[in-house]
Amino acid sequence: MRRLVRIIPILILLIPMSLFGQAGTSGALTGNVTTEGRALPGVTVTITSPALQGTRTTVTGETGAYNFQALPPGRYTVAFDLEGMQQVTRELQVSLAQTSRADAELRLAAVAENLTVVATAPAVLETSQIAANFTAAEIEELPVDRTIRGTVLLAPGVNDSGPNAVSGDKNGSGQITISGAQSFDNLFLVNGVVVNENLRGQPRNLFIEDAIQETTVLTGGVSAEYGRFLGGVVSTITKSGGNQFSGSIRDNLTNDSWTKKSDFAAQKDPISDINHQYEATIGGRIIRDRLWFFGAGRYENRNGSDQTFQTAIPYSTSSKDKRWEGKLTGQLSSKHSLVASYLKDQLDRTGVASGRILDLRSLATRTEPNSLLALHYSGIFTSNFLLEGQFSKMDYAFAQGGEQRDLINGTILLQSGPTRRAWSPTFCGVVCGLKERNNKEYLVKSSYFLSTPTMGTHNLVGGYDDFHQLRAENNFQSGSDYRIHGHFFFDANGQVAGFGVDPTEAQIEWDPVPALSDTSDFAVRSLFINDKWELNNRWSFNAGLRYDKDYGTNQAGVKTVDDSAFSPRLAASFDPMANGRHRFNVSYGRYVSKVDQGPADFTATSGRYASYYFNYLGPEINPVGTPLNQLVPIPQVIQGVFDWYNSVGGRSNPDILDSASVPGVTTRFDKSLVAPYLDEITAGYGLAFGKGYLKADYVHRNWDKFYTIRRTLQTGTVVDANGDTFDQGVIENSSGDLKRNYNALQLQGTYRVSSPLSISGNYTFAKLRGNVEGEDVSFATTFTDENNYPEYTNFANNHPVGNLDGDIRHRANVWLQYELPTSFGRFNFSVLERYQSALPYSGSALIATSKLTNPGYVSPPSTANYFFTERGAFRVDNVTSTDLGLNYYLPITKVTLFIQGDLLNLFDEQSISRPFFVDRTVLTSRQAACTQLSNGPTPGARCLAFNPFMDTPVEGIHYRFGPNFGKPTTVDAYQLPRTYRVSVGLRF
Repeated sequence: MRRLVRIIPILILLIPMSLFGQAGTSGALTGNVTTEGRALPGVTVTITSPALQGTRTTVTGETGAYNFQALPPGRYTVAFDLEGMQQVTRELQVSLAQTSRADAELRLAAVAENLTVVATAPAVLETSQIAANFTAAEIEELPVDRTIRGTVLLAPGVNDSGPNAVSGDKNGSGQITISGAQSFDNLFLVNGVVVNENLRGQPRNLFIEDAIQETTVLTGGVSAEYGRFLGGVVSTITKSGGNQFSGSIRDNLTNDSWTKKSDFAAQKDPISDINHQYEATIGGRIIRDRLWFFGAGRYENRNGSDQTFQTAIPYSTSSKDKRWEGKLTGQLSSKHSLVASYLKDQLDRTGVASGRILDLRSLATRTEPNSLLALHYSGIFTSNFLLEGQFSKMDYAFAQGGEQRDLINGTILLQSGPTRRAWSPTFCGVVCGLKERNNKEYLVKSSYFLSTPTMGTHNLVGGYDDFHQLRAENNFQSGSDYRIHGHFFFDANGQVAGFGVDPTEAQIEWDPVPALSDTSDFAVRSLFINDKWELNNRWSFNAGLRYDKDYGTNQAGVKTVDDSAFSPRLAASFDPMANGRHRFNVSYGRYVSKVDQGPADFTATSGRYASYYFNYLGPEINPVGTPLNQLVPIPQVIQGVFDWYNSVGGRSNPDILDSASVPGVTTRFDKSLVAPYLDEITAGYGLAFGKGYLKADYVHRNWDKFYTIRRTLQTGTVVDANGDTFDQGVIENSSGDLKRNYNALQLQGTYRVSSPLSISGNYTFAKLRGNVEGEDVSFATTFTDENNYPEYTNFANNHPVGNLDGDIRHRANVWLQYELPTSFGRFNFSVLERYQSALPYSGSALIATSKLTNPGYVSPPSTANYFFTERGAFRVDNVTSTDLGLNYYLPITKVTLFIQGDLLNLFDEQSISRPFFVDRTVLTSRQAACTQLSNGPTPGARCLAFNPFMDTPVEGIHYRFGPNFGKPTTVDAYQLPRTYRVSVGLRF
């Protein structure tokens, strides 16, 4: 097999192939030339564009078809010439990662009176892929963020229902999800470089807004050229200079006080401080049609404000962000070109919070150096044969957390339900070194266009892709490696007044990193082949196959991944009128993700932290109800806890050890993990008309091979180096009774009502159901407990099927734009209406397992998760927003002055949009605050424990909803209130 993997890429390069779905940096143009309805061979087709160095020419084949690949996105002029025939020219847009079409009907020059141009469908209708494309010019004139994130959220099938990594993620926003997948499972490309951070999967900010040229979002029916994702593909390209010099200077002005306060009663007044974000771009030629340059820079020194969770203490934040980009586009010869780009970002922040912090001592600083390098070569060896190669890498590092390593100042204090923390920052900062999450990729593709008289045309693509994720992360969880679980005291002003420990529930958590990271390398070597076959002017097909070979070693250098999978992609399109006006599409595809870093690295004895939970059985310090003036100060509480802990032998005492998660000890691999996958079926219809188009797509997805830990009596026990015995679990993939499925109907379209007025929009109806979330706010990827201590967890209410966290039933974006040219400049007005139905959440909690009999485990779990309601039984609010944009452009000799203003959430809607920031506390017998109501056998006494396999819990007896259940806990629960912002600048 190894020899085969080495040989196949060479064989593929020898096979004539042509590119279907361009990956990351270019688009394609195809079409047919006819005369009196018959194919016309021998027509010379010439294309020119400001985005293209020089011109490119080809000749139509026997079927009258032609094809251009690897075209820089932009506006193109297409000329069709044949001796004796009238010349026809077309102008059209070639879009990123899409195929555009320009057909032509030629007539005899002696009889033709006018040019005849055959109208064709928009690029979005030309492919069976479900796609949306946005140019920088479109985004700039809408009231949206000019970032990749802001652009992607305009596309159908996309939302921001993913978890928030930390409190402070403003505007009611979460991580991007596409077509029902987890937020870490999308593929983000900038200039063809993967910019996903390789643990949480979120795109890094490796762009300068004014440097972005366009973005394409693929949400279904995706070509075999793309892999390592289960959601969607987002491809962004930056500008590339040109024969004409051009550039811009911009100042983006914002102010926290320009955002109206939300309805959250405890929100403090924001600071009033105008922040400037400066951007500049410049591009042009070094040698006309041979060597172009482009450069961009961005600087922001932002001051803001935030407040702590629950205690509502205001604090200042700052963010200093420096970005720059350099790009060279060179024509080595008339048929060989090279593009080199480099992007660097240095972000430094203060006032950074992790989790629900209660005090200012928990704030940290964060530094994030980040860079991107891409080298792309393309060579035209014949008019139909093209070869491409790319090398790319992204380097990302960061440091955040406490800088004091001693027990008193470096220990975090925690209280659960919901988890709140204080006293020391989460993680360990610069003193513990930078954490690195990098990637690199080698890609080779060859392409060939084949035109046959009887079997139509074939666009064939084949290639080899070698992608590596590299992680060197010594993941210290606190300055001292310790956390203490207990209870907080609050004074009359709601501020933390003290901390206490109760031997019935307090614990000492120790999170050591056993050894420093040796850098993990998880890679995917892929082969792909794809044929876009146009049988005739009515029928076309797509047949693709991708082979992915996953392999890699964890941070201790131990091989944990060795897997392979095939991904077939099939599609058919039917044009009943043979004129591009109506098009029906169906597709089937299997998408295979990569083996995720988190599970694959879970047993690493280097870099990763272990977690030991010790029961605190010492004297009670600051019992519940202690008067505030009698509280033992926090430093003495911490010292007292550790004095007792050390007196009984500390971490060497197995009698106080409650549970542990130790990499390489408490879990093992019996075999390699496999990459999760999903099967997708789509069906669509597109309608093109004179001034617009409409497209409808149905998407069905079903996931399989989820990450699980199986820990049973049969998986056995293990003894660690200290002589402690643990139940050992097996990390693996499972299907079992685990489910995750997605069904959606997506609509999108645009229509130009008149020359100055246009309307565009999209709507998505979707259902996301199952019992696998697969991610949370603490970890990018989570294990689904299906057979982890099954005697304690395999009851129906542990993992019921229902509405998953990302279940948004309705989502719509509709925008209108109006152009108003005047003698004193041009105005552009836009209005964007957004609607999103409410996100769900559940009534669930950890329950005591004291009613269950231990069948023989060394350390049986003391708790299990229990759904007291249906999964997703509750929902927050529906969200609507009306946003306005006003842009003004005034030409002044060779430069244009522009002023752009946005008014977001015009009517100041105050919906609660994010369940993560809503109180979801359900009290059980584990908490002293859970007391029986009047329906209980002993009203006022502690709630009763129950057997989850045998008993049906009763509210008021076995559990109670917290007093603030369903209420917002922070300002972040609300959608962005009314907000103003403005940009001014010059463009030349």
